[in-house]
Amino acid sequence: MTDSSNAAVPQQPYQPHPYLGGRAVALRALAAWRAGGAGGAGGAGVARTVLVTGGSGSGRSRLLAGFLMLCEPSRRGEFELSVLDPATVPPGELPAPPVFDATGLSAVQLRWLVADHFSPGAVRAEELDGRLAGIGSVGEPVAVVVADTDRAGVLPQLGEPARVAEEVLRPLALAAGVRLLADVDRADADRLAAVLPAGDLLVIDLDREPWRDEEGLRLQAELSLQQPDGAAQLARTADGPLVVRLAAWSARSAPDGPVPLPRTVGDALDLQAERHGVTELTLRRLLAPLALAGPGEPLPLELWAPLASAVAGKDLGPALAGGQHLLLPFFDLVTAEGRPPAVRIVHPALGAELRARLGSTVHEVQRRLATALLATLSEKDGGDGDGPGRWAAAAPYVREQVVGHALEGGLLPGLLADPGFLLHAEQVRLRAAVEQLAAAGAELPPLARTWLRLAPLFTRQEPGPELRAALLEHAARQDGLPAPEFGLRLPWRTLWARPLAGVRAVTAAVRPTGGAVLVAYRPGAEPELAAYDALTGEPDGTDPALLVRPTDEERSATPLGLSTGGDYLRLWTREADGRTGAQAALFLSAEPLGGADLTPDGLLLLADARGVAALRPTVLTAPADPIAPVGPAAPAAAPAG
Repeated sequence: MTDSSNAAVPQQPYQPHPYLGGRAVALRALAAWRAGGAGGAGGAGVARTVLVTGGSGSGRSRLLAGFLMLCEPSRRGEFELSVLDPATVPPGELPAPPVFDATGLSAVQLRWLVADHFSPGAVRAEELDGRLAGIGSVGEPVAVVVADTDRAGVLPQLGEPARVAEEVLRPLALAAGVRLLADVDRADADRLAAVLPAGDLLVIDLDREPWRDEEGLRLQAELSLQQPDGAAQLARTADGPLVVRLAAWSARSAPDGPVPLPRTVGDALDLQAERHGVTELTLRRLLAPLALAGPGEPLPLELWAPLASAVAGKDLGPALAGGQHLLLPFFDLVTAEGRPPAVRIVHPALGAELRARLGSTVHEVQRRLATALLATLSEKDGGDGDGPGRWAAAAPYVREQVVGHALEGGLLPGLLADPGFLLHAEQVRLRAAVEQLAAAGAELPPLARTWLRLAPLFTRQEPGPELRAALLEHAARQDGLPAPEFGLRLPWRTLWARPLAGVRAVTAAVRPTGGAVLVAYRPGAEPELAAYDALTGEPDGTDPALLVRPTDEERSATPLGLSTGGDYLRLWTREADGRTGAQAALFLSAEPLGGADLTPDGLLLLADARGVAALRPTVLTAPADPIAPVGPAAPAAAPAG
């Protein structure tokens, strides 16, 4: 007799990762990278840098997310680890690696983010290379994960993902103390592979063997299709998970038809149009507003029909209303409390396919989309729609998305002459777009040049519209421009501004005959003391020895108090008993301040790298007083371009 206790017991197959439904080969390589040991699949055990790549829609972001779930101690409890392949599970004793999401960030922002995490204290961009190179050590390397690099940048088509690969991923991969994991598109993976040591690099291309996971695609298709008989064939045909998803939703949109078997995202579009008896052109026009939208706000449902109609040049409202089943595979409905229903394209790969199909007409389509968004602005100031209040009343989607459409559609230079647009358009996108125009040699309107030199301050400090308007008003006066009209009550009005180099301190003084004077101290200059009438900005010829500075008692009796920092100052009201009251104004400077003071009647005198100026705080005037600037702006140095 045979002793059954000694018979070989067949091993039960491991269960797939519940979030991924497969990708076991790739997960083994990633787990070996995290362990940092030898013997991992595909050489991952010795590779310090692992790049996950593949076509858009191949599932690289999802693979990274599923792997990071197993790395996070607080989430590992969600998994029944005993049924998973042990080689796909990273060591439990290791902490979760830091993850830096590149979505919407510039390469410079991402460099700062990584440097500040591992080596805080940098104050200049030139320091970042050294700090990135010095992360970790050979004996104690640190793991760094950079996710969604293909979604870097606030506007598409500006090449930010390639800059992230060159300026962030490359120095991290070359740092001896770093073990890097990143997902990148194939072009950037190829460029990095050409410059990184082959023995330190593993490229996991999810579209190619051994990383392509047909079994996982089959499981996805079986779970998604209402006709499971076609799942195996779809898995063999489809390029990746996104195509399987589109095919499954296409099958649901017309359940009586055969299972669609697309190979690419483009095939999925064509088969769906054929399935519902419409032309591919109609489907393309309906989806164009979603496909060409930049990152950020999903498209409000109420705008879909007007924008699609603008693209087509005819009313597509009926086609949209009757096309729910046609469009079903290609958009997601987005709902949030307190917000109207909105829609977004299901995946950037679909947007890229639709954009490619527009070909040379994409610029005209973008122009039409921008024009349609501009047409939604509320009509203000007498109903002509051109007043300063129209941008304040614009929907958030319009303020965010019109920038990208106008840039590619050729309308942005005209919009830059509108103070309301400069003030209310989303500032990060606007900065990226205007810098692109400037780099291409476009002639910017004068106020746009002024705005551009303040753009780093606006995007870094994120001041609200009123403060942005006040700072732009002051900067315009510095640049010799008339004060813009923003339709807002500003915290101050700039009375005058004059160029003056080398100012290290300013003080208020009073002439013997009365009247306040700004006195600027310029060490080593000729003359060291320069004086200007505080109200008009005209040079003052009074002998400096005869000017009298306010006493401490007189200062304590002024209507406002002042506190200063290196690049900011605050004005405070005074209570009846002389104590500090509420904040009356905040001033932010794009460069270090050279000094600030208050005259006895409350005028603010200040200096920066561009010169000296006097501001009248709004709190000193009646609400109905428009506080018109006194006299024309003094001649100023040429504005920064």
